[in-house]
Amino acid sequence: MSEKKGGAGEMVGILTFYWADDYGAMLQAYALKRYIEKSGKQAEIIPYAPLRLSGRYHFIPITAVCRKKRVKYYFNHWIFTRNLSTGIAFYKRRKNMREFRQNYLTKEPPIKCAEKLLLKKYSCVFVGSDQVWNPEITIGFDDAYLGKMKDKGDCRLAAYGASFGSARLSEQECNELVEAVQNNFAEISLREQRASDCMTRLLHRDVANVLDPTLLLDGEEWEQIGREPVEKGYILFYHTEENRQMTDYARKLSETFHKKVIQVSMPTSLNPKPGIQLRVSGGPEEFLGYVRNSWCVVTNSFHGTVFSILLEKQFLVFAHSSRNERIESILKKLDLESRLVNEGEEAGERKMWSKIDWQKTKEYLKREKAVSEKFINRNIG
Repeated sequence: MSEKKGGAGEMVGILTFYWADDYGAMLQAYALKRYIEKSGKQAEIIPYAPLRLSGRYHFIPITAVCRKKRVKYYFNHWIFTRNLSTGIAFYKRRKNMREFRQNYLTKEPPIKCAEKLLLKKYSCVFVGSDQVWNPEITIGFDDAYLGKMKDKGDCRLAAYGASFGSARLSEQECNELVEAVQNNFAEISLREQRASDCMTRLLHRDVANVLDPTLLLDGEEWEQIGREPVEKGYILFYHTEENRQMTDYARKLSETFHKKVIQVSMPTSLNPKPGIQLRVSGGPEEFLGYVRNSWCVVTNSFHGTVFSILLEKQFLVFAHSSRNERIESILKKLDLESRLVNEGEEAGERKMWSKIDWQKTKEYLKREKAVSEKFINRNIG
């Protein structure tokens, strides 16, 4: 793909969860922007960051609930206590996240209200990839992610890798989503196969199943922006929920092979994990460096899985209790299902150390990327 600049009227916007202090959310936003730029278009992240969503990442966290279509804000004591427990690392993490956002995503001040979004400057806007259609995360459906903006001009809206995650949509929510998609989107694609099949039935038209944007870039491109830590040859521990079996497995690996265990995810419990060292002060660049320098990866995170694959690390994935479909789907597509430990299944050493044919994995990934690239290129023209 060429690196030429796009001309007037060729600006592409991306409306996604760029505001989240989360490695995966920020790296998928970067990846979609980068891919579009490599295709010869100008691209920018639309700086939409309502407080009810972004506030949960503040040191003094502001979380919200939606009751009777009214949003109520409250102080989250548990998250605040967790933030306090990490000490100065929390401030360093916020700084690194902010710097990545400004250097690679956008320097523009955040727009807090969907009514203030102006899309006339864009030829196309991609909504996604992330759980932009999960009302549990967006605190009720968000007008911006449903395409309900007043001033869209001739902008073409397309959903790339959108998701309603594990949310069980009520009949009313399902009807609202279908109506919004029919009225506002020229095309949609979803990131989970089951969701794509469901929307195909509801909309009576084909809905593409596409890759997470992070998989549109190869390992070499990710290595270029990674910031390597001083430490090398450790067991990387990256979790999105507590999993006793996964924790015990990482400790056992540590004892057997005399390797330290480093955790880069924020704690999900206030109870310290003996034998596991916290390294949570980094942003996305530091996260990439920690994956790259690891001896192996133990995770129940989708993006922990993805970057283990892209950076060709030995890894083992433990099933997530509610958000496992994406993990299962990508492992199946890349013929890496043996790397998954399901609930109640024994996690033997053989699973971790069985040989991975990385060339074969790349061939499978190339085939899957073609579908995603076709969808993006068709919409940006």
